[in-house]
Amino acid sequence: MVEAHGSLDLEIGAVEIGILISTFLYGIATVQTYIYFRESTRDPRWLRAMVNYSDILVTFITVVTCMFLYRFSVTNFGNYNSLQELPWTLDFSFFIGGLVSATVQSFFAYRVHVISGRWAVSVVAWGGSLVRVGVTLLIFILTFKSGTLGLYEDKYPWSIILSLGVAMFIDVLNTCSLCYYLHRMRTIFKGTNTLIDRVMTWSIGEYHRGFLDNYN
Repeated sequence: MVEAHGSLDLEIGAVEIGILISTFLYGIATVQTYIYFRESTRDPRWLRAMVNYSDILVTFITVVTCMFLYRFSVTNFGNYNSLQELPWTLDFSFFIGGLVSATVQSFFAYRVHVISGRWAVSVVAWGGSLVRVGVTLLIFILTFKSGTLGLYEDKYPWSIILSLGVAMFIDVLNTCSLCYYLHRMRTIFKGTNTLIDRVMTWSIGEYHRGFLDNYN
C-alpha cells in the first residue's frame, strides 16, 4: 500500500496539480481574450480570427484534459493498471496544444519582422513552428500505435524531448529578438523609452504565460 500510495502521488497527483494549474491559466487567458475583443475593435480581421481560433483550441484542450483527469481519478479509481494506458484525450490535448503553440509563436515571429524589418529570425521561427507541428503529429500517431505509456517511453523517449526543445528554442528566439530590436528603438525621449520598456515587459510576460500554458 505504501508503494501504491507513492505511485499515486507521483503520477495521478502530479497530473491533477498540472491540470488544475492549466485550468487556472485558462481562466486568465479567457479574461484576456474578452478584454481583447472588447477593446481591439480596429485590429484586422485575420488577427481577431487568429485569437478566436486559439481560444477555441485552448477551450478544447481544457475540456479533454478534465475528461482525462475524471477517467483516471473516478472511472478507473483503484485500477492501477489504467495508469499505463494512453487515452485519446491525452493524445488530442498534446497535439492541439502543439497547434496553439505554433500559432502563437508564428504571430510573435511576424511581430519580430514588423519591428525589425528583417526576415531571417522570423523565417527560422516559422520553420521551427512547422517542425513542432510535425513532431506533435508524429507523437499523436505514435501514442495511438503504442497503446501504453511504458511501451511509448521505451520506444520513443526522444519525441517529447524534441517537441519541447523546439518549442523552447522558438520561445527564446522570439523573446530575445523582440527585446533586442525594441531596445534598439530607444531614443532620448523619456516618454518613448517608457513605452518601449512596457512593450518589452509585456513581451516577456506573454512568453512566461505561454511557457506555463504549454508545459503544464
